Amino acid sequence: MNQRQIAFNILYKTISDESYSNLLMRKELNQLEPIQRAFVTNLVNGVLRKYELLEYQYKKEINEKTSLSNRIILNMALFERFYLKEKDYVVNNEYVELAENRYDKSFINAILHKINAFEQSVGNVDSCLPEWIYRLLKAQYDDETFDKIIQMYQSIPTIYYRLNKLRCSYEDLKHLDIKVINEDSFSSENNLLKTKEYEKGFFYIQDLNSASLYKHLQLQKKDSLLDVCSAPGSKLFNCLDVIKPENGYANDVNGNRVDLIKKMAKKLGYEGIHYLNQDGRELKNVLDKKFDKILLDAPCSGLGVIGRKPDLKFHIKPESLDELQILQKELLNSMDPLLKQGGILLYSTCTLNKKENEKQISLFLQENPQYHLLEEEILINSSGDAFYYATIKKE
Repeated sequence: MNQRQIAFNILYKTISDESYSNLLMRKELNQLEPIQRAFVTNLVNGVLRKYELLEYQYKKEINEKTSLSNRIILNMALFERFYLKEKDYVVNNEYVELAENRYDKSFINAILHKINAFEQSVGNVDSCLPEWIYRLLKAQYDDETFDKIIQMYQSIPTIYYRLNKLRCSYEDLKHLDIKVINEDSFSSENNLLKTKEYEKGFFYIQDLNSASLYKHLQLQKKDSLLDVCSAPGSKLFNCLDVIKPENGYANDVNGNRVDLIKKMAKKLGYEGIHYLNQDGRELKNVLDKKFDKILLDAPCSGLGVIGRKPDLKFHIKPESLDELQILQKELLNSMDPLLKQGGILLYSTCTLNKKENEKQISLFLQENPQYHLLEEEILINSSGDAFYYATIKKE
């Protein structure tokens, strides 16, 4: 099976809502050489990221009966031609061959011959967002912030690494050609996941904004901490730079994810963490203790990470936002019995939807006068992910 066929299969299953592209690539790319894997990854992510703009190029030539398969083939062909600068005859030959039958092959060939220039558009098409997401964010943010969000979506995200201070210092990594961002995070032009230092747990992947959240918990060494929705565990590991592992509780509703946290904790050298596999809303019925600090990184729509995970825009539906908001509210309200008086709760999401963020916290504070807001902020980084956080204190 050739590279383009593999890329097509991944895209079709992703866009038809059967699976997520990262899971499919992890499974499919093992059969390819490194240079082929890089090509398929670039092609898949590029088409997902630019999908609306690519489709705009031939929109006048199709109708509602045009199959998803043919739309994907056209998008792939146009991405290769205009973004990867592949020769026209190569693109035409390769993608006509991908079509299923004689009619489809003629259809693909005819449209590709008609498109000689790449047309830029405006609004949600130019921003490469489904219209409903574009309108949602446009209505919630001022023009300057909205432009920053669009820039973030259109940028290829930087891979950031978080230093494991339990195992090493920056001095131990200087030979890897790293760029130190701050005391916790660094980046590199090279892929560090194949290095012996990564295998030894000297560092792990974590976005810059995500790695900064723990600072807002005002942690003290003696503090006990509950991480309610912990997987993959990186935010808890950040906290273990301050508190003792035996004072950390990692919970996740998914048992397989709990196992992944355990595996990573062992690799990083954190021993003594307490693990739980519960619905966060039921923890108050399971745990017979109160915590100094609670970290609730809530399930959310993920609108802050579309730049890194462009397939999310095909999986998020408008109707799912209401369900998420109900879950977020229930999780927040379930934390009160678990938090000590004077304790701090950090609520965070990786979405930009204010109904899941500021409005969620505002409603909680109205209904729970024993809490007050310490700080809240939306973190937008053009080379990484967007996060919202709020810290609230129980009086």
